[in-house]
Amino acid sequence: MIRNWAKIFVLISFAALSGCAGKPLATTDPWGTQLFNDARTNRTDADVTVPLALSWDKDLSEFRLLRPFTREELSTPALSDGLLYIGSTSDRFYAVDLSKGRVKWKFNARHPLEAAPAITDGMVCFGSSDGVMRCFDAAGKLLWQFQARSEILSSPIVKDGQLYFNSSDDRAYALDAKTGERLWTYNRGTFKAVSPRIYGSPAYSNGRLYFLFSDGVVVSIEASTGREVWSKKVISDFSQAGRWRRTPLVENGSVYVIDDNGAVVALSEESGEVKGIFNLIKARDFILPDPRSIVIAGESQLVAVDRLSGAILWKKDVATGTLSSIFASGDKLFVLSNFKKTPLGIDFLARYKGHVEALNIMDGTTAWTTKLGSSITANASSAYSRVALLTDKGEITVFEPK
Repeated sequence: MIRNWAKIFVLISFAALSGCAGKPLATTDPWGTQLFNDARTNRTDADVTVPLALSWDKDLSEFRLLRPFTREELSTPALSDGLLYIGSTSDRFYAVDLSKGRVKWKFNARHPLEAAPAITDGMVCFGSSDGVMRCFDAAGKLLWQFQARSEILSSPIVKDGQLYFNSSDDRAYALDAKTGERLWTYNRGTFKAVSPRIYGSPAYSNGRLYFLFSDGVVVSIEASTGREVWSKKVISDFSQAGRWRRTPLVENGSVYVIDDNGAVVALSEESGEVKGIFNLIKARDFILPDPRSIVIAGESQLVAVDRLSGAILWKKDVATGTLSSIFASGDKLFVLSNFKKTPLGIDFLARYKGHVEALNIMDGTTAWTTKLGSSITANASSAYSRVALLTDKGEITVFEPK
């Protein structure tokens, strides 16, 4: 009997350990940078099977007895080669096994990390609030670092041996991706005493970079030389910059941005001329799910529109609270939102929680929902059949198919 009980114990232990290991990772394209790729489309063709279940979570938060304001985590996970890479406001950067949640290596930047890393060619690169851009190899060895003149709130792009990023003083940089040597600097020269903190990254397409600077101007820059090709004013005043999307999206010859009226504006990639304006609701985020349609996400509503005819394809209210961001994976549109929970009706006890809803892109119907233990400000990522996010409490949360 003792021997039988020992066998049962071993079997139960093995089953538990197997469950902790998570399901095998599917083979998909990586989610290698902010908003998926260099064009910042925020959309992957890789399908995610719903419903999803919690695979694992890990707390990255730094303990503080007194916290004078609610902290927001702004870094989106990058998923590549079975690893999850993430920085946090606790100053640390992590490389974590995506299937098991085990930390492979970490680095203390000694300053908050508020933008997603970029993973390419065996390197992981990210900036920090002290203005340092760093690149590591896959094993966590520092390859080089470069000091910019102000904090870095953008996710870099690595293309054709060069690394591109912008800093909060409205400068754009090109560095040699192997050495970190500066190749050129573009200075917007806005000369503001106090510039708004704009959480926007460059987009890249056909040898050109696209930046949205703090003077509200979108600038097209030749990637090889740093030469300005064209510029277009889209925002008159950034005093209400907000947390909605401030990164351009480039697709099929057009550059898409949100203007100061909350409209999604399509500019010509070649000349910067306005090609179209989508202003049915005040946009916080948007997705181009296919060559013909656009999904615009406002504070409390989503609208899918035919870009050619202007016809409304479907409308959908945000299920809970106010919208934070959206992203697309396969035929699913994921909607991240936050809602206020007030225990016993006592406002002092009120806390903000997060909510994730997966919609069918074709018609906007709900396919799956779940609640989070904390609010969420950063966007999420999807690759290898997983969905990964970082909550404002500093918890990496990874979902997998049930």
